[in-house]
Amino acid sequence: MADHLIVRARWLILAAFVALSAWIIPGVDDVREDNDVLAFLPPDHPEVKNFHEVAERFGMLEIGLIGLQIADGDVLSVEAVDQIRALSKTLGELPGVKVVLSYTDLPNPVVHDDGLEVAPLVPDQLRDPAEIRSRVLGSRDAVGNLISADGEAAALMVFLLHEKERDVDARAELLSRIREVTRERWTGEAHFTGAPFIEQDAALASRADIVRLSPIVIGVLILVSGVLLGSFVAAILNVLVTGLGVGLVMGAHGVFGEALTIVSSSIPVMMVALGGAFGVHVLAGFQRQHGESSRARASAVIRELWRPVLLSGLTTSVAFFALLVMPQVPMQRFGVAAGVGVLVLLALALFLMPALLALLPSGWMKPKPERPMPLRVRPPLWALLVLAVAGVALSARMTADPDTGNVFSADSEPRRASAFFDDHFGGSIFLQVTVEGPLGEAVSLRELRVISEQVAAIDGVVDVRSMVDPVEVLNEALGGRRGIPETAGRAARVLTYLIGHPAMAQLMTDDADGALVHIKLAPMPGAEQVAVTAKVREVLERYRGGDVMYAAPTSIPAVREVQVAEVAARLSRLLGRPIDASLLASDAGLTPTPELRAAITVLRDRALDSEDSPVEGVPREEIEAIDPASLITPRGAELEALLRSKLPTLAEADPEGIGFAAKFLGAWIDEELVKHRARQRCVALGLEDAPAPDANPSPTEDGPPTCASLEPALSELADEEWRVVSPPAGVDAAAIREVPFRPRLTGQPVIGEAFAESVTTSLLSSTAVSVVGLALVLLVARQLFALAPALWTLAVTMGALSLLGVPISVGTSMVSCIAVGAGVDFAIHLLFRARQHQGPDAGQIAVHEIGAVVLISALQLSAAFLVLLNSGMSPLRDFGVGLAIGLLGAGLGACWLVPALTRRRSSAKKA
Repeated sequence: MADHLIVRARWLILAAFVALSAWIIPGVDDVREDNDVLAFLPPDHPEVKNFHEVAERFGMLEIGLIGLQIADGDVLSVEAVDQIRALSKTLGELPGVKVVLSYTDLPNPVVHDDGLEVAPLVPDQLRDPAEIRSRVLGSRDAVGNLISADGEAAALMVFLLHEKERDVDARAELLSRIREVTRERWTGEAHFTGAPFIEQDAALASRADIVRLSPIVIGVLILVSGVLLGSFVAAILNVLVTGLGVGLVMGAHGVFGEALTIVSSSIPVMMVALGGAFGVHVLAGFQRQHGESSRARASAVIRELWRPVLLSGLTTSVAFFALLVMPQVPMQRFGVAAGVGVLVLLALALFLMPALLALLPSGWMKPKPERPMPLRVRPPLWALLVLAVAGVALSARMTADPDTGNVFSADSEPRRASAFFDDHFGGSIFLQVTVEGPLGEAVSLRELRVISEQVAAIDGVVDVRSMVDPVEVLNEALGGRRGIPETAGRAARVLTYLIGHPAMAQLMTDDADGALVHIKLAPMPGAEQVAVTAKVREVLERYRGGDVMYAAPTSIPAVREVQVAEVAARLSRLLGRPIDASLLASDAGLTPTPELRAAITVLRDRALDSEDSPVEGVPREEIEAIDPASLITPRGAELEALLRSKLPTLAEADPEGIGFAAKFLGAWIDEELVKHRARQRCVALGLEDAPAPDANPSPTEDGPPTCASLEPALSELADEEWRVVSPPAGVDAAAIREVPFRPRLTGQPVIGEAFAESVTTSLLSSTAVSVVGLALVLLVARQLFALAPALWTLAVTMGALSLLGVPISVGTSMVSCIAVGAGVDFAIHLLFRARQHQGPDAGQIAVHEIGAVVLISALQLSAAFLVLLNSGMSPLRDFGVGLAIGLLGAGLGACWLVPALTRRRSSAKKA
């Protein structure tokens, strides 16, 4: 018989592949990594869209965390403080770094005679170790955020400049430089985490996997091919052709600018394994031939195998192309790259391998008889069906892991860094509530506090950070209560001291139109993170349905009712018991008690006879003639008239001064009346420890709530504006102000939940598309029976993964598609061989003849993919073990099921 066309054109084929290789393979040097872990999030998912919008607005993705520890365990020594301060400064000067925040930089408001100064928590001139420790460990903003509670670990927050179009190489260089500088300037232990560092670690891990695992896979391929085919020459040829295929596929990534992602870094391993499997079929077929020459044997093997090999390659590529239905862009790119790669390997198996075999000297690969099927025992059909049903039942229990941190292996730097922050800072998992609205509004700040306090009460939340704390501290330093500023004007004044401060970069935007609430969760599994996230969403339900709220005067009865109810609810939370709101609704408490009279007397003297007084020369006897009780009610012109009548000397000497004195005195008395009412209500609540008039501690201090600690909360009953959901009916619209307020929830657990939901949907859709696509191809090729072993393989593989505790992930989604394709591939070869025989035992004969080749190929593929267990990335390890199980199961399933399928087909034909 004449040589096959491919054999006759062998030199032309070799020349074409040499030219193609010369063009494509050098592109290997230009292959780059795409280290964007967030690209694996489904871009159309509402939570993912929200995450990216928030990240764009607040720059959340641009924060890196550096954990620091020192050998002696004290990061608050003078030497450690100097190192941390110097390291922060050096890192902050790197191009691309916006600001670096350490505990030394936190704001520490100090009141001087000349006014308020917001100084650093640890100024340069502070050299007393005891004072340093006292200041830092006494700062709520520092402890648990930038310093551990025991002072043995510190953290730096590195804010990178946000860039819409990031230069991947420049970003990688900056992050590497940050690591390098930290290790040079810090004498202790350092850990790096946060989105920028995690992305870089993912890219480095994927690149390391390529460099480290590819040679191992090639070694496995040589070993398994040589042993199972019994020919060193066959093993070398298989590796040569497969290696060329891998070079072409990887070179094409560089030539056409297709970057490698975490998942596509498995392509070299995959192409070696799949290319080797195609080669095994062709080489085993060549060994079966007994021609006069290598050209005749090569021609015979082409005529025998081109159909099953072609159909096998097409079904495998269809399985990869099915990944196009997944919403994750990197998975779509991987599906296309892998599908095209399989077609390249197919072309090499059908064209280059026969061309090389035709040139092989006759004695280099002698003919060998068919190997008998090594597995003599075949389970009954009912047992295989039971196994498939059990697999389906088990796979239905598989769930996705929403904890995205589990992508990395336990001994990886990201996981070690996470453990460091868990151990020293109480956790490393954060939710964020972002609020868009004017922060200069007292009602906005109050709602921000409501969110913070209610979230902090949720089990599993270990810390909540917001701008509320520094605002309350500064408000007190500026003469107000230790709480939310009383008015919008006072709130705006407080913000002037915070805007632009480095420590506030994590809590608010520079334009004071957006705030961040950072919610730290305790270390917990992904499912518990989802449960806590659901509770945080419940807190935000009150804001659903609109992006605005309304500030209304509390003089309106409906607004006053809301004010009293919400203050009562907050007091109940602080006291840990319900209280009677009616005790707060009354304005009783203006009866001039001795304490109130004494306080007003002090204010009267301050306004008329002190350094703060706007007037002078007022006779003391005229001042003392003013009854303190008479100053409680009158204000404005009425109070001015009262002072004129009581202070005739001043009225004659400085008539305008009386107006200024009345203004100051009225304001000071009003502030005291607020405190007085609060103390009276406090007594009504059963808290008898009324404080001194100047006491004003925070309600968040440790210990049981006291009247002193609750006074700021009670004083809010005197606020003249309050937030309402909608304008009260029957009220003049001019009295109501519309205030934008849009809270949104995002963060790692939210994204993890969205990702888990997405990969679960993707698993179902990609598997369904793969099955349908394969069914169409097999229908055209009249090999639809081959789909049965594929479906059996799919059920058994996913059931086995469920038993092993493997979660649904991008890796298992890929396994399901490829397992179906592999199950079809092996069945195709057996069914084509069975067609060469007649009778009900044709399938059994086919298994006896080439079942060994099928199992050799399955074992080779399984061994190759098991190498991925050494990967540093969890999805690749899941992918490797899943495919090892699936491919071995596909080989066994084809050998077990094809005899039954051909027997039924033979019976159907006879009928």
